[in-house]
Amino acid sequence: MSRPHRLLTVFVCFLLVCTALFAQEKTETGSKYKPREQNLLIDIPLTIAEVMAINIFGNVYWRLWGPDSEAAYFTLDSIRHNLNPKSWHWEVGLGGDTFLVNQLFHPFAGGIYFASARSNNFNFYLSMLSPFLGSVVWETFAENEMPAVNDLISTAASGIIVGEILHRIFLELDKGGIAGRIGASIVSPTDRITAALRGYGPEEGPNKINRSSLALGASWINAWFFETGDENLTWNRPSVFLDFNLVYDDPFRAHSKTPFDQFDLNVSLALAIPQIYNLNFISDGYLASWIMADDEVNRASNGITLNFDFYVADRGFMDLNNGRENVSFTATSLDYSIKWRRIINNSLEFSLKSHLGFSPWAVASYNGGETKDDYNLFSFGGNLKLFFELQQIKEAGAKKNGHAFGLDFCFYSTLDTPRSPGFDNNTFFFSSKIAYAFPLTGRLSLYAADHFLFLRCIPIRDAAEIFPDITRWYNSAQFGIKVSL
Repeated sequence: MSRPHRLLTVFVCFLLVCTALFAQEKTETGSKYKPREQNLLIDIPLTIAEVMAINIFGNVYWRLWGPDSEAAYFTLDSIRHNLNPKSWHWEVGLGGDTFLVNQLFHPFAGGIYFASARSNNFNFYLSMLSPFLGSVVWETFAENEMPAVNDLISTAASGIIVGEILHRIFLELDKGGIAGRIGASIVSPTDRITAALRGYGPEEGPNKINRSSLALGASWINAWFFETGDENLTWNRPSVFLDFNLVYDDPFRAHSKTPFDQFDLNVSLALAIPQIYNLNFISDGYLASWIMADDEVNRASNGITLNFDFYVADRGFMDLNNGRENVSFTATSLDYSIKWRRIINNSLEFSLKSHLGFSPWAVASYNGGETKDDYNLFSFGGNLKLFFELQQIKEAGAKKNGHAFGLDFCFYSTLDTPRSPGFDNNTFFFSSKIAYAFPLTGRLSLYAADHFLFLRCIPIRDAAEIFPDITRWYNSAQFGIKVSL
């Protein structure tokens, strides 16, 4: 594994561990800080300066470690050419970037832009301008290649969700003393920079992280990539996994018109040698929510949520493999959601979180079959997500966690986006997960889970005569420990 890949792996693991360990620490500070009050004469120029600094840092990094570093050496001619709107295009093939770069690193960069605006006192909706500005500047000034419309959409749209989550986690971790502040700085570096420049300190008030957990251990992965050529490709090998889950505020009592006053986040990572990885980022946040029921038996909220879901299983992180062996899908969605908890009896409670809505931006990678061509499939459609859990209710003074059983289903069905390149297609993606936690102590449980991904791309109309269908699935059986916080 090369140095950049090792650094990326360590960063992801450290981020998950820091967030889990320090989420519940209490503020221990007597320092006085400046209040976070809007002052547009400072807020606007500082946000723009931070966005420009992010792009400069990204350009330097890409020159030093980027797999296609020549793209970072922009010139006056390339800038002049990229400023012409006619030069903007859709990426037909996967080109020089992997699915991970285009569909997760771009939203992450958009999230950093967004968090910069949020840290400088802009509200959620005004902060949307920041990732758009950052992406346009990057595409036109920081690369010598033609700007990609799909990169702009992924950065500006998905970055809104990632950025708000990063910003809010930063505010909670920042209350946790030295260790918490280190974790907060890693989660959202632009929040830390703004706080240092403007003299901001930890936010007052109780910690809003309702629940968080970290599971880790060994797993066994299987995958099958059906081809229409001579053979089908398979994976069958041991691996290790991390699974981090965070619930921000009470999902069943959410009642607010402030975006992301309540959200859910799950990040999971599996690694195998030779280098194979599976990374999933599943999130939803209420844009506005209302209470449906709140009594001793039932608690329920409903409202409109913004969702960003990313799934990829592939070889190598950034080595431009773009090979036959991968399962890659992502969607940014606007859903109607219901989050319901019911007390079944004195020792058991049931919860259901359901999401149904529209996915205006979904992307899958098509790269297989007889043609062996690489394509980004830009599409839109609908989604249905269901998250069930049976949880043993802990008695007062109990020394153990309760037993926990979870079952998740996420289904997406999309059609190609009009005027995008590629071919006419229907894309179906399905994710399921079953998990069980057996309590050992008050915070530690044995953990067993199985995670399954399924992707099917079906060319239609004229494309069906040229491109074959592709069907792929990935499965990870996991066993380890789970730390509840």
